[in-house]
Amino acid sequence: MFCYQCEQTAKGEACTKAGVCGKPHDVASLQDVLVYALMGLSIAASEARRKGIGDHDADVFTVKALFSTLTNVNFDPERFVPMINQAVQYRDGLIGKIKASGGNLDHSIEILTFKPSDSLEGLVKQGEKTGLKSYPAANADILSLKHTLLFGIKGVAAYADHAQILGQEDPAV
Repeated sequence: MFCYQCEQTAKGEACTKAGVCGKPHDVASLQDVLVYALMGLSIAASEARRKGIGDHDADVFTVKALFSTLTNVNFDPERFVPMINQAVQYRDGLIGKIKASGGNLDHSIEILTFKPSDSLEGLVKQGEKTGLKSYPAANADILSLKHTLLFGIKGVAAYADHAQILGQEDPAV
């Protein structure tokens, strides 16, 4: 486990065994693999938009799923399994629509071919390999920027999820 997304982190550095907030290791790993799956979905969604292809359900799902990865949202590990699988299903659906429109994505990018494990334990192991410390970066500043952007996007997802609950939505935003 490696989590430093809130002000409660152990010693002001990071939680590495369990979260000070109460988040257990398995949930942290499942949140990491969900973010990884959402990253693949976002690559497919971005390319689909360039081709004029949209999927409102995937957009709404992405907001809700990313919001679920915030600290102190919900620590039920079983909750993340269907979201991980759904992210991959939406990604694959968009990839199929891109191909049908004559487009193509670089399938050498592992995140576009990622397949979730069939077991909770397997998903936890996948999360251990896809978390914050696994992100490639040229140097510490670039890595820090990637993490800051991820946390900012998670915050935006929280606001967007609440807006959707209230019936407010603006695709232009």
